[in-house]
Amino acid sequence: MPFVYIDDLTVGMILGEDLFTSKNRLVLAEGIALTAEHLEMLKSWGIVELDITEESLGEEYLRQQEAVAQFTEQAESYLFRRFILNEIDQEPMATVYSHTVHRSAQNLLHGWEPTVFLGELDVDLEERIPPLSVPKLLTGDVELVSLPGVYHRIIEVMDHPDSSAQMLAQVISKDAFMSLRLLTLVNSPIYGFSGKIDSVTRAASLLGTNELTTLAIGVSVVSKFKNIPSELVDMDAYWRHSIRCGLYAKILAQHLGLLGEESYFTGGLLHDIGRLILLDRASLQYKRAVAKARKDHSPMFRAEQEVLQTDHSIVGKLLAMRWRLPTPLVRMIGGHHSPSANDYAIEASLMHVADVLAHACGHEVNLVNEIPPLQMKAWKATGLKEDVIATAIRQVDVEFRDVVQIFFSE
Repeated sequence: MPFVYIDDLTVGMILGEDLFTSKNRLVLAEGIALTAEHLEMLKSWGIVELDITEESLGEEYLRQQEAVAQFTEQAESYLFRRFILNEIDQEPMATVYSHTVHRSAQNLLHGWEPTVFLGELDVDLEERIPPLSVPKLLTGDVELVSLPGVYHRIIEVMDHPDSSAQMLAQVISKDAFMSLRLLTLVNSPIYGFSGKIDSVTRAASLLGTNELTTLAIGVSVVSKFKNIPSELVDMDAYWRHSIRCGLYAKILAQHLGLLGEESYFTGGLLHDIGRLILLDRASLQYKRAVAKARKDHSPMFRAEQEVLQTDHSIVGKLLAMRWRLPTPLVRMIGGHHSPSANDYAIEASLMHVADVLAHACGHEVNLVNEIPPLQMKAWKATGLKEDVIATAIRQVDVEFRDVVQIFFSE
């Protein structure tokens, strides 16, 4: 009997074999006709596919699958190369790969054109270059590493012994751009508040000072850094990946019941911020790192370590400390490629997982072609299970476009 992908199931299809939970408990019996309630339940469980009787598939389904099947091989050929650094026959990447192949085949059917693979750069990797000094990147009167004045006023309020949500709201309200972006974000589906929130004061009372401060950080940084010119990086793709990473981090944090989910969203926005510093202030050295990564088909952070004796997560961590960001954000930025250096703290491990998912499930290809490898110790440290992957992918797909509009509408 054929296996049907979860998003292609329809009411009336008949289950071809008993369905059990991971604890071997029978939940749906062979021969049952699926209802709308069953479909919602199955999606919430993270089911990838079901065994369905052939006679219950229907002509429309068969026509659709015949059309998608014509593009499945093309999708697999493209994605196999992108996933080459990951074990796609082992969980959880097997589930991620399965979902991504099906979604890519459907996208190809509807006219999607994959990004052409990036070629090697004309760089002499044998040429000796001066060593990179990370402290010098972040010192001096450098506009790039200074945040807008409103952020510093926010920090002053947070450091005040009598700080309150109302005091914070007053500071933010004086910056029209930040106020608009924050209110639009808080009113978006990613927070799901009932009723319109029409003032920063109301947002502060609902979210709390720490959460609103964290969001203000994200808005400040994106507005300041979004138009950095670079011959190596497509900045639109860079920020789309960052937003996608933030959404995955927030959704996974919600699933785990972690406090301060807003900080995970902001952590995703900022997780690669060190890369922008390297691109702007050490462009020649960084180009060599990109060239090595493409030549060796290695993860970007490893090529950075070999060529620069540092990587963008370390630069980002030092920048976050200079900005006096909260400790959880520092861990997310500094540990998303090296969660072991943070003793697999939940912030670093979860951001690592979110980063891999964002690379795997997004269409953005930047700097290198390969998706960074998932570290299994980090995955296990989060306590996540494979059944959350499908739900997270769908939720990010729903929220992604709205959040991109919030940050990049003029």
